[in-house]
Amino acid sequence: MTTPTTRRLIVTGATGKQGGALISALLSKPKQPLEIYAVTRNKTSPSAQRLAAKPNVTLIEGNFSDPEAIFRQVKDPWGIFSVTMPMDHVKEEKEGKAVTAAAVKAGVKHIVFTGTDRGKNSETDETTVPHFASKFHIEKDIEEKAKKSGGKLTYTFLRPVAFLDNMTNDFMGKAFVSMWKLNGVDNKLQMIATSDIGKVAAEAFLNAESDEYKNKAVPLAGDDFTPREAAKVFKEVTGQELPTTFSFVGVVLKWLLHKQLGLMFNWFKSDGFTVEIPELRRKYPYLKDFRTWVETESAWAKKSQ
Repeated sequence: MTTPTTRRLIVTGATGKQGGALISALLSKPKQPLEIYAVTRNKTSPSAQRLAAKPNVTLIEGNFSDPEAIFRQVKDPWGIFSVTMPMDHVKEEKEGKAVTAAAVKAGVKHIVFTGTDRGKNSETDETTVPHFASKFHIEKDIEEKAKKSGGKLTYTFLRPVAFLDNMTNDFMGKAFVSMWKLNGVDNKLQMIATSDIGKVAAEAFLNAESDEYKNKAVPLAGDDFTPREAAKVFKEVTGQELPTTFSFVGVVLKWLLHKQLGLMFNWFKSDGFTVEIPELRRKYPYLKDFRTWVETESAWAKKSQ
């Protein structure tokens, strides 16, 4: 019996929700042939030190403003998990493409990039939402570089919908619900737990050569529900009202952050995500619905544990 060749995997956003979930998912496997290099801005931060304590994880310091410096710290990198920050869509696109260019230069073989679902025409429609469009352009850049590589570079695009993790008990969490309700209390929105994005990312790396993941896009959603349904489920699980705030707060935020939030929530209502959740759950039975997420992973679940 031969031992699998060790592959070196760079994980950006390692101390964030998606990167952290990917690392946890990989380490939960009894055997996996990946050496994990976790990128952090600050090796001495508490979250980075918690990562460093895990087996088979090496911390490397870096950020997307100088991606080549990241790759200089890893000899013969095989893969990279690329997660970009959406608040400045121009910067996001520039940095995302720079990471891809640095990955190609370093000889990376497989890129898993977290983009976003863009409704019924995800392959061709960048949408009117700036940070959806920036991810679309990053995807197209990766596709182009993969084609030019002659098969040396492959990719998997993960296309999640809105994050369940946006619902928190702080100002922004309450504002998210307020903006969602402005679309109508019976207007559905598809959502996904970021922990599940990490689990699917692990599958994409462990099965990178398979037809399921090689040069493929995977839409991701765990539930499709309305603010009214969310309030009902939340009350049943926690005994509390779903945290929200005054509607005018949502209106003002949509106006102040029009490009980041206003256009996105408008798109949720006019177009919306179109992931086939029942079909997806047959493939990934662990995908959490809202009730399960509230019970097991939300801030309210953690308080009761």
